[in-house]
Amino acid sequence: MSDTSISFEENGVYILLTDVGEPIQFHWGLYLALSEEHGRVFHFVNNINTNHEWKFDSHLTTGIPNLKFLLVALKIAVMDRDLHEPLLTRLEAVSATPPISCRIWLMRSLEGLDNEGYIKLSATSKDVVGEGEMFAIENKLSKNQTTKQSSLSSA
Repeated sequence: MSDTSISFEENGVYILLTDVGEPIQFHWGLYLALSEEHGRVFHFVNNINTNHEWKFDSHLTTGIPNLKFLLVALKIAVMDRDLHEPLLTRLEAVSATPPISCRIWLMRSLEGLDNEGYIKLSATSKDVVGEGEMFAIENKLSKNQTTKQSSLSSA
């Protein structure tokens, strides 16, 4: 990546899109920034560690701003500290009913979080995902990494 301008606001909630090597296919997840370098990732994965079954995963992490394959971090909310643990509980409960993928899980998560007041979207989850996808495609083509503010949420 030639231009890296990824930064996080403490308590910010971001949609992360990472490059998986396909032209317009990405891995989708959510990220709660606990500081500039430290946070919690929430995502749905299907890999050797999950026996190739779709499973929810959440873990504390450092270094997301330096993640090589991160294309865009789309800020969708600022979360009160008192909601950090309830957010984890809520995301663990998102439906995994087929069809499921990391993108579908993310859209279901956004709908639930919006309906329950954790975040405030001004459009559908599909529209928000489309906005993130547009930024990810632009960044992939221009070899950039950026943090963007969603125009479809009140973060």
